[in-house]
Amino acid sequence: MQIITAGRTGPNHSVRFGGDPVLDQRGRRDVLGLSASLTRPVDICGPEAATRATADILGATSGLIVDEALRTLDVGAWSGLSPEEIDPVDLGGWFADPEARPHGGESVADFVARIHAWRSTRAGSGDRCVVVAMPVAQALLCPDASGYFAHEVRPATLYTCGDA
Repeated sequence: MQIITAGRTGPNHSVRFGGDPVLDQRGRRDVLGLSASLTRPVDICGPEAATRATADILGATSGLIVDEALRTLDVGAWSGLSPEEIDPVDLGGWFADPEARPHGGESVADFVARIHAWRSTRAGSGDRCVVVAMPVAQALLCPDASGYFAHEVRPATLYTCGDA
């Protein structure tokens, strides 16, 4: 399965949690540059505005599936905040414990389990090409929740998931 992260958005640039931002100018430019390296058309994307716009720029198939199951991590009360605006104890606990949910949203463990369930039941053949938010790509690439933060991903980048 090919995994493409959505292009850069304002919150990516300013390092903020959550929201449903649109691609910024650089994000659009980076996605256009990525299009030449695709070996198959995009056929599935997450529901966020930036993932849909990225899929459109990349020439998604007419049968593009916008799959709600690929929505990004719910960071609850932290949505829109920068790391500096969050209590350091809460932020540290969240990074250290995959079961933690100090923001009131989804735990990393629950999120990774949700994305892995999608991968095992809906990803289909290895010929899929999906566009997702960066946290979703991290979840698709990690072996389990404890390894989630070990996978760094970047906007408008192509990854291959050999397990799907």
